[in-house]
Amino acid sequence: MQRAWWLVLLIVGPVPVTAQTVIHPAPPLDSARAAVRDALLELRDSLGTVGSAAARLQRDYQEASGPSLLSRARVMQEACTRSKTTVPPTRDAVLGTKVSEAPRVKQQQELVTALDRLKTALSRCESEFTEMSRPGQSEVVRGYGNDKATRVQQEVQRYERSLHEYLGVMGIPVTPAGAEARPASG
Repeated sequence: MQRAWWLVLLIVGPVPVTAQTVIHPAPPLDSARAAVRDALLELRDSLGTVGSAAARLQRDYQEASGPSLLSRARVMQEACTRSKTTVPPTRDAVLGTKVSEAPRVKQQQELVTALDRLKTALSRCESEFTEMSRPGQSEVVRGYGNDKATRVQQEVQRYERSLHEYLGVMGIPVTPAGAEARPASG
């Protein structure tokens, strides 16, 4: 019987304490960073429609009928127009954020430059696809629409890389809608 107690004490007895990680919730964003985050996310969401319109155009341009191609061009033009109108308030919000640390200043300038390039690309997209969506232009859409859509997508991707860097330097966490942010450990 005594052996059984020793065995139980040996198994249940003192267990060495392992290192524990303390999970802290992320600090809330100040109002300035929350405002710039909201503006950036609104633009990011509107750029999703540009990507979707481009993907639909690229997916079936070879088999699509003339009216379908004109419709795809019109949807692309409308998506570029919507996104283009979102760029100026986003740019203002980014410039309205007061930063003083060198890395933040640098990323802010890079993001503003990326926003300017993006606006130019969206303006070009709007005008090109406005022309292509006119009656009788379906074969122009078939021949040149993919290339023009790809150029816009490349500029959007370039902007998104700059956005990612900016959000990181500014300490602005962004999670997909409905997802919970993982708390920082330390």
